[in-house]
Amino acid sequence: SGPTNASISTGQNTGTILNDDSQPSISIGSVSQFEGNSGSTNLNFAVTLLSPSFQTITVYYATANGTASAGSDYTAATGTLTFNPGETTKNVPIAVTGDTTVEPNEAFVVNLSKATKATISTSPGTGTIRDDDSLPLVSIDNVSLNEGDLGTTTFDFAVTLSSPSSQT
Repeated sequence: SGPTNASISTGQNTGTILNDDSQPSISIGSVSQFEGNSGSTNLNFAVTLLSPSFQTITVYYATANGTASAGSDYTAATGTLTFNPGETTKNVPIAVTGDTTVEPNEAFVVNLSKATKATISTSPGTGTIRDDDSLPLVSIDNVSLNEGDLGTTTFDFAVTLSSPSSQT
């Protein structure tokens, strides 16, 4: 405004500030827990935004079978996590079903996808369901018989399990 010995042809223009900061990244951790004997307990997967953001960030999550099966070993889950400005940690709780079956440890995964205003640096997170059931004990009873005078005498030993087993 107010030029001397000149006239203004363009009196206003726009200056654009370009954001040269990289997007924050999101990661999910792995978790391991005993299953319990009944009901359900949660495996809590920590999802972390590696640096706080001034923007709202979202990320989608979904479980997938590994050696553990949805419906019998854990409850399948999907959803969206929202990190409000300044937040850096959220949990994804996945219900694990307790049982008394002796079995190997089992695993499933939680995958992250479709992040908005962020990148995914670590995915999936593995959930290990640790078996906490004891193998049955095998025992054999003592037997005492008279030897007899002729022939052979058969000893019948009772072999028992301390509890029923789901395996041979």
